[in-house]
Amino acid sequence: MHGSYDGMSGAQVTDRPPQHVSDDRDRGLPIASQDLLQGQRQVWIDHGGTLYCLKATSNGRLYLTK
Repeated sequence: MHGSYDGMSGAQVTDRPPQHVSDDRDRGLPIASQDLLQGQRQVWIDHGGTLYCLKATSNGRLYLTK
């Protein structure tokens, strides 16, 4: 468990997944943001019929909006 903070509410994050492993997505392991964005600054994600926009900012942050 890591003793880091979530960056939004200041809450401590203790349940982070293990380091990125790109060949085993079925087990809920992390996916690199580069794999999702594929060189783009934003991608649209359809989640159960609702569209979300994942954006990468110029300072390296990610924003997911509905």
